Amino acid sequence: MQASPAIYNDFQALGSLKKGAREKSPEAIKQVARQFESLFVQMMLKSMRDTVPDNELFGSNAEKAYQDMYDKQLSMHISEGRGIGLAKVIERQLGGAVESDVTGRSPADYRGAPVRTVPVRIAPVVDKTTQSTIENKPAVSTLQGSVVAVTGLEGQKRQLENADEKRGKQAQFIDSILPHAQQAAEKLGVDAEVLIAQSALETGWGKYLPVKADGESSYNFFGIKADQRWQGERLEVATREYRHGVMQQEKAEFRVYESASQAFDDYARFILENPRYQQALEYGYDAKAYARELQKAGYATDPEYANKINRIRNDEVLQGRVELKKLSKVPLT
Repeated sequence: MQASPAIYNDFQALGSLKKGAREKSPEAIKQVARQFESLFVQMMLKSMRDTVPDNELFGSNAEKAYQDMYDKQLSMHISEGRGIGLAKVIERQLGGAVESDVTGRSPADYRGAPVRTVPVRIAPVVDKTTQSTIENKPAVSTLQGSVVAVTGLEGQKRQLENADEKRGKQAQFIDSILPHAQQAAEKLGVDAEVLIAQSALETGWGKYLPVKADGESSYNFFGIKADQRWQGERLEVATREYRHGVMQQEKAEFRVYESASQAFDDYARFILENPRYQQALEYGYDAKAYARELQKAGYATDPEYANKINRIRNDEVLQGRVELKKLSKVPLT
């Protein structure tokens, strides 16, 4: 099995790597070890980048996104070469067959070979309890430490897989709505990124989109409620609202759309035709200010609504996918 990560966000390679890991493939163990080493190198590069002051004159979110993607790709190239030696240590911990740096041979090469006997001096046998009493130390088996170390590595492996899976789902969500977000953003005079971030916040990256009784999606990406002005289909959904600074559960009716395209068109119309959002539109050139003005105008009751949008907008997956789409005419997959 070959799971060479040619590019750092190759989520299909992760699937084959998981399959090989379940089958306890030595090659899969080697690839996992290299990914751990790559992750460690990423952390080193990020720490070094953090020591450099931001360029206030020429710096931008796009530049940070490109720099982050470059560092990730660089770390993978480093780990695929000779690396820094960490991968071999991790491979041994995970049970892989690692060649000796001195002889170039693995333990399997010595199976079946004659065993040479060497005379040794036998020390007096002292049981563990007695020994611990002599040394005034508790009798703790060293096996426990080994189990903890292996368990820790397994936990890190699962965390790495879960993080990759999460990024993959986020990328799929972005790709599915990006064309509609770009069209709506053009009508509003804002960046598509802020609309994607807002819809990700409202739906949990698409995970919590309201669903009709027949299982069909409502396509309500922006949490727009169905008041007396709405003549289309509606759906009653449990929602969380902040009243006097306290979050509470409520039920409300929300608009139902036939497609994502219709949902984004309606959002643009909703903002353009509502006088209280005109101030937000005046800040369309500034995504951070646009989100802030939406909150001030009462779009949502969450006091952290604008901050949450802007944190998602600066997410590396969102920035990377949007920038790649701008540079490439080939549909993202």
